[in-house]
Amino acid sequence: MFYVLPIISCIVLVCIDQYIKYLTIENFYNGGNFEVIKNFLYLTYTGNSGAAWGIFSGARIFFIVATIIVIICMIVYYIKIPRIKNNRFVRLSLVLIASGAIGNFIDRLIRNGGKVVDMFHLTFWGYYDFPVFNFADIMIVTGTIFLGALVLFCKNLELNIRKD
Repeated sequence: MFYVLPIISCIVLVCIDQYIKYLTIENFYNGGNFEVIKNFLYLTYTGNSGAAWGIFSGARIFFIVATIIVIICMIVYYIKIPRIKNNRFVRLSLVLIASGAIGNFIDRLIRNGGKVVDMFHLTFWGYYDFPVFNFADIMIVTGTIFLGALVLFCKNLELNIRKD
């Protein structure tokens, strides 16, 4: 029963990510965009064969293998950290990171030659043109920042893995 909520949460988050990507593909041609907030937020459909900012473009096999390793590590660590109240936010972070990784992993396996579908484009009123990203990226970054903040600033965590 302890693992039902994170599994359902992960499935729901991955489904939201895939649905947003489906809507993007169905409603935009590659490179097409829509202004949501003038000079700030656009919906722009692009395919990314690399990681953040397009680094390592074309390294599909590397990303598939790395994602499998990350997902396995997230699951094992989730299972092995002590089941105490103070670790609930650590678990939430792991669910977010794993959900985002799975969402982008699905794209690399089945979409457009292994390209991840990106759609959110921030411009910061012309001062900075941020790279296009997706909901899975938001989950990965949010989970990672949250986990980092917890590890750095929370004293009541028990992050040593159980030996059982």
